[in-house]
Amino acid sequence: MRIVDMLAVDRLPRWFWPVLLGLSFLLHAPFFRLPPTSIHVWRQSNTMAVARNFYDEGMNILKPRVDRRNATDGVTGMQFPSYEWLVAGSYHLFGFHESLPRIINWLIYMAGIVAFYQLVRLVSGSAWVGGVGAWCLTWSPELYYHGINALPDVLALTASIAGLFWFMRWRETKQVGLLILSVLAVALGGLTKLQFLIVGFPIGVFVVRDLLQRRLAWPQLAQLAVYAVVAVGVPLAWYAYALHLIKTSGLTDFGLEFRPASDLATGLAIIKRNLLSDWPEVLLGYGALVLLVLGLWRLVRHAPVRHPWFLPGLAWGLALLAYYLIELRQMQYHTYYMLPLLPVLMLLAAWGAAWLRRQPSTRPWLLALLLVQPVWAFTRIGVNRWLKGGPDVAPELYTPATRAALEAATPPGALCLVGPDDSGCIDFYFLHKKGFGFEHPGQLTEPSPTGRPYVADCVAQGAHYLYTNDSVTIHDPRLQPFLGREVKRVGNFGVWELRAAPTQP
Repeated sequence: MRIVDMLAVDRLPRWFWPVLLGLSFLLHAPFFRLPPTSIHVWRQSNTMAVARNFYDEGMNILKPRVDRRNATDGVTGMQFPSYEWLVAGSYHLFGFHESLPRIINWLIYMAGIVAFYQLVRLVSGSAWVGGVGAWCLTWSPELYYHGINALPDVLALTASIAGLFWFMRWRETKQVGLLILSVLAVALGGLTKLQFLIVGFPIGVFVVRDLLQRRLAWPQLAQLAVYAVVAVGVPLAWYAYALHLIKTSGLTDFGLEFRPASDLATGLAIIKRNLLSDWPEVLLGYGALVLLVLGLWRLVRHAPVRHPWFLPGLAWGLALLAYYLIELRQMQYHTYYMLPLLPVLMLLAAWGAAWLRRQPSTRPWLLALLLVQPVWAFTRIGVNRWLKGGPDVAPELYTPATRAALEAATPPGALCLVGPDDSGCIDFYFLHKKGFGFEHPGQLTEPSPTGRPYVADCVAQGAHYLYTNDSVTIHDPRLQPFLGREVKRVGNFGVWELRAAPTQP
């Protein structure tokens, strides 16, 4: 049977999962050994720094630590470090290898694909539509990219999808074990990234409907009350604790606040860019975009208002729209903040694919739209970001030999002054150092709140060495009294001892 004819059969061929999982692995395999690199390397570096600090300094999940810690112990607030802690555990098992975070995230990513297949099959009643949904989600270029990056959002996405699926299975069977799995997964998704609690909106609609139809007995109502408290209360309690840690430590590496657009014109410009560039190229890919448009067209023309999922899906979509607008400023440069939108968008794309499948004359077009997806994902991401793209990291830090030489130039426990690095984490991570950072060349000699130069404050608090690749910084005459001997020179990077400036008579 030809592949195009298989599109008419409402089941998945036996080769579907081996091909999908195997192709994903093959198209990622050349990049598993890469250190943090390319777009959002700062986020990858910060995530891997927290994981390494769990490994180096203790596995207490309530005390995540960053590298740019000044003279503190580095403990600060962030999203619940579930992914970072998992990576640190793998380091204890296998030793420190930068491929481990990528492999772990790929496994989580693939688990999310399987969970999404199950969810779409449940919603549509069709294994074939579920397979198309899984295929489209796999080849989202953004998910293909971050599926092997050190990014906690992938874990949150997988957990939220699985939690929703297990809840729906509980509605069918009323097995308490499924409800426990669901609440644990939904809570984990919300803990890891709070926006993924949006998956609770369709759950809420189903619960209200079941209440109105008197389908729930008192024991089940009690179970659902506990479910709501745990799924929502535990993540909110963690973020309250995280904000307390940030306030106590003064370390603000992780921002935990809403970020809407600053004004209407900026907001409209972000939306325009997202719709015309980010969605077609990165979030969806052109193949899935066409299927999404077809699905939206069907939704407008023939809204399935009697389908059990219509109102829950509508609530899910409206909640995602509200989230998108509330966090609109993040959408300008951080496409991964749109990952919570993918399940709904790809569900609509699968629905559009089901419409193309109806007529034999359109099935070749459907096949082409499906086949182009992995090609585009690899071309847009694998080629342009991992093969051709620059690492967005100084070459002395990216190259293993020079990176090791710079790390070995100073004792492991010494506090260092590192920069200029406006991320506050990239140079620290690659150097495997802790201490004080500076963002721009003139900052070291600018007056701090104490009235002294910033470098003087750092030295007074225990900074012993300076790492920098900026010649403007080193040749600043105002910095010279604080510089001791040059310890190491590797390419453009130099390492200097720091000393307290002599007091003026």
